[in-house]
Amino acid sequence: MTVPGDPAASRDDAAQALHHLDKVLTGLWGFGSNALVGWTPSRRGMEVISIPMVRLYQASDLHRRVFAGDRVMGNTTFHKVAAALDVEPVELFLKYPVSDEGDGLSVAQVDAVFSRFAVTKTRQRGVFLVDIVSFSLYSPEEQASQLAALEFALNIADEMARRRGVSVDLARSTTGDGFYVWNREKGLEADRRLFCVFVLALVYLAALRQAMGDVSYIPEIRCCFGIGSHYSYHDADHRRNADYIVGDVTISLARLIGKARTGQILISRFDRQLDDSEETVGTRGFVASAVSLLDGFRDIPVAGALVEKVSIYLTGSRQDDGSYRIQRLRVTDKHGLAHFCYNAKVNIDTDSGLPIQCGLRHEDLVHDPSRSQKVKEANA
Repeated sequence: MTVPGDPAASRDDAAQALHHLDKVLTGLWGFGSNALVGWTPSRRGMEVISIPMVRLYQASDLHRRVFAGDRVMGNTTFHKVAAALDVEPVELFLKYPVSDEGDGLSVAQVDAVFSRFAVTKTRQRGVFLVDIVSFSLYSPEEQASQLAALEFALNIADEMARRRGVSVDLARSTTGDGFYVWNREKGLEADRRLFCVFVLALVYLAALRQAMGDVSYIPEIRCCFGIGSHYSYHDADHRRNADYIVGDVTISLARLIGKARTGQILISRFDRQLDDSEETVGTRGFVASAVSLLDGFRDIPVAGALVEKVSIYLTGSRQDDGSYRIQRLRVTDKHGLAHFCYNAKVNIDTDSGLPIQCGLRHEDLVHDPSRSQKVKEANA
């Protein structure tokens, strides 16, 4: 039995109201035929901007908030966006008011439900792509084992990062023989933390290959990391809770991975704008800044040993004075378009004296006659 003011009763009522809202928005969404662009609280519930998906992507000179920012909008912005899209907002009548004051549904609760049906654009975010080499040539059992090993490496890297205070909110989307992986959190620091998880995952996977006798069940990979823009959308079926991204950054990574060799680590050439600033940091500066975070992972256990040092560097040719020049590479894709990147190498020193290495040396690329002629050195 519940009584008025009972917190448990309020939570149950709110859960039922959100479930009802989910059903109503599912109807508006129409199996993906419509995009739900934004919403704003109203006196009797909420107003919603809904537009056919085809019209949305055909529209030109879009208002900035169509894809950017929170999906909940102030009243003025909401009606400007609706007018720009030439649509009439739909008002939904709700049993409980939407407000952060008093009883009812909070703005955050409603926005979390609404966002599952929206498409947003992120101007810059770090993403990495891991691809299992020759995946289709393995037996179904080997494929399942290799994907499980790759999942394990990602999961243990994520957990170890959290234990060291480098928290990330990982999302991943399968490519069939690998994964796109990104941090749901945004910002330069979020991208640096993602890069650390990327490096750790490579280390754990390499350690597995060194430790296992039968490596047919541990994948050989090629991988790349980049920063760029993309669109985000979600599986509106909350039972799956899946995220997807597509855009310049995923296209660039796909082009790079197609030219990468087995075991190679490629980092795309990018200029990431600093948060709340017009200044940018390039690939070299970004990798150098991430190294300081990786210093915090000394003494973590890997393959029965403790890490003493994590080193990551961009490779290049040896100079006359004994130093190394960071060499930019040019990848020409099947469409004849050029993509620029760097080859990276990761070295792990452990207290057992047995090093763990990931990636290829510059010498491996230059002196291998079988390498693709479309991966060439470019001016640094």
